[in-house]
Amino acid sequence: MRNRFKEADYFIENGDYSVEEIDTEEITILNWNIQKKNRTDHWTKDFKQLLEDYVPHIIQLQECQFQKGLEKLLHAEHYGFIFAPNFVDILKNLHSGVLSASYSRHKQSTIIKSYAFEPLIKVPKIFLSSTYSISNRNDELLLLNIHAINFVGFWKFISQVQQLEYAIKTHSGPIILSGDFNTWNKRRTSILDKILMNAGLSKIEFDNDHKKNIKKFFWSDSLDHIYYRGLSPSTTHVLKTKTSDHNPLIVKFKLI
Repeated sequence: MRNRFKEADYFIENGDYSVEEIDTEEITILNWNIQKKNRTDHWTKDFKQLLEDYVPHIIQLQECQFQKGLEKLLHAEHYGFIFAPNFVDILKNLHSGVLSASYSRHKQSTIIKSYAFEPLIKVPKIFLSSTYSISNRNDELLLLNIHAINFVGFWKFISQVQQLEYAIKTHSGPIILSGDFNTWNKRRTSILDKILMNAGLSKIEFDNDHKKNIKKFFWSDSLDHIYYRGLSPSTTHVLKTKTSDHNPLIVKFKLI
């Protein structure tokens, strides 16, 4: 098993962004752990429909297996993107990780690896940190896309959350943080909320009709979350799909 999976130390970017800055007061974000299903026609159909119906300015994907079909689709819809894999499957010659796509060109992007490695495959988890200029403002939007570490002890989970905390506290402008946090028990959820809210973030609270569609392990807490600062959420959705074991989260924000 260990010889099959190799830690990745690179990223892939398509720099064909539509605009240089975020030039709208409203920002719609789509967050989705796609369970490595983006190589299927059914997933592509669902994804195209989401883009048509909601026109997200920002797309955050976790468990994304990069391939040319996805690159062509994002390019056709006028998104640039950064794909940051945390591992390569040597046997299948596939790399998997997080992807952040947007209409706006990022100013700076950094990949932050967890200190701990997940068991069995022996690779770290990562989050992708990107900043974006906002037209007619001096501050920048910080976008954080995470697939949090799983199958490890509580303190190793906290160590990755503290890495997020540092990124948040060293940024002065608005922030959107989204992803799969692997909060499969109340202890993980509680410490995550405590650290992030002490760092100045608020959490999107979906209504019960939508919250029930967020991925859980049996009767666990929700795994997927969106946090924010310096913005005001206006509409929220969690949409049912059969093309991943997680459902897409969509939130429309207004900059404040």
